[in-house]
Amino acid sequence: MNGTLLALDAHCLQPSPDLTYSDTIQIQPEFKSRRVAARGFNTSTVGYESSVRAGVLLQRDPIVTQPAGKFEEATDRYFDWLQFTSADRFPRDFFFKKGSTAESKWMEQEDIRASEWFFDAASKPVVKSVKRVIHEDDMIEKSEASKPIVIHSRETEADTTGNEQSLERKLDRTLYLVVKDAQGEWMLPQGKVNDEELLHEAARRNLKEMCGGKMSVWMVGNGPVGHSKSGEASTFYIKGHILAGQAKANEELASEFKWITREEVEKTVSAEYWLAVKDMLSTI
Repeated sequence: MNGTLLALDAHCLQPSPDLTYSDTIQIQPEFKSRRVAARGFNTSTVGYESSVRAGVLLQRDPIVTQPAGKFEEATDRYFDWLQFTSADRFPRDFFFKKGSTAESKWMEQEDIRASEWFFDAASKPVVKSVKRVIHEDDMIEKSEASKPIVIHSRETEADTTGNEQSLERKLDRTLYLVVKDAQGEWMLPQGKVNDEELLHEAARRNLKEMCGGKMSVWMVGNGPVGHSKSGEASTFYIKGHILAGQAKANEELASEFKWITREEVEKTVSAEYWLAVKDMLSTI
């Protein structure tokens, strides 16, 4: 194949009609000459170690809603009161049996709502209690009473014991999976990209090799949500959600794993790594 290449001069690039395409390119500066191997676009990459790595940003979404703040509680009470004052009269006798526990609870709640007033105290109307005297023939046996509702604590056993490997902790927060690699550094699960392997395929494989195959994971997409850089290597992260199962660290690649919140990630990983991944983590 004939053609014209550019000869690299010590000061500028100038076309040279004497150079043709060949297996090597001759570069001849004024002070020194050297040979550089030419590589085409179809050259095999076997034996070439890529500087691109693939990782997974695996998270467990919140299971319960976050506790309401003072402003949210006041707002909820106000709108609940507005709905109560503007609603039609509730047909108690139709929905509740006389003397039932459900009726007693409803009457107590109704009196509490009626006693609240969010405007000028002088304009508060006189409200008659909805409670009525319950006669003996209206009483219901205890066996017929509804079972009490038990509200469980938001704090689980894992929170009490400080078990950071449990998925049943910090139920109102997003948890992220981090691992300690063979060098003792905490990071998101990651690894190299093999020949002819796509980024999302490498991310799935690295997660399975490092944390086991006992997790049911849904990957959001095939494109990365962020990246980090260490030396010449760049790691691109695919976002995923754990649906079931649990991680099990491969001791050859990762000695430990944790499910931790954004604030705990900051305290666990290095300062440089935190700056690279913090924008990928949710504040909830």
